[in-house]
Amino acid sequence: MKTEKIGHLSRLILLLIVTLATCAFSAAANAQSGFTGKFTLPYEVHWGTVVLPAGEYTTSMNTVDAATLVQSANNNQSFYTRIPMIEDSEKGTACLFITVHGNERMIRSLNMPQYGRSLVYKPLTKAEREQLKAGQVQTVPVVVARK
Repeated sequence: MKTEKIGHLSRLILLLIVTLATCAFSAAANAQSGFTGKFTLPYEVHWGTVVLPAGEYTTSMNTVDAATLVQSANNNQSFYTRIPMIEDSEKGTACLFITVHGNERMIRSLNMPQYGRSLVYKPLTKAEREQLKAGQVQTVPVVVARK
């Protein structure tokens, strides 16, 4: 009888461990799940070495720490970004942060507060962080949906 109770208790403990591990892995997978998004650029923008004309675009990635696929809505242009650096997200909505230098605009990061992350494609220098205080940054909203 004691052996049965020990065996039953062992099975319950094993079941509890498996259940907790499954929950932990599910939470980690959910945090790393991919997304797709849509945005409209009202002006020409540089994203890394690529120049994007004004227009509608989609963006997608398998996980939030992977290279991002960017495609124009009419599919005549597509490219993968560099793998981004991950930082904590800024408050607010999902958006692209764009810095302005004269007539040139450059995408620096994609803020995704619903994931708790900001994907940084080109970090700001100290001088650029000072410019942000002077209002030399623009944002473009991104409509994001999980894959």
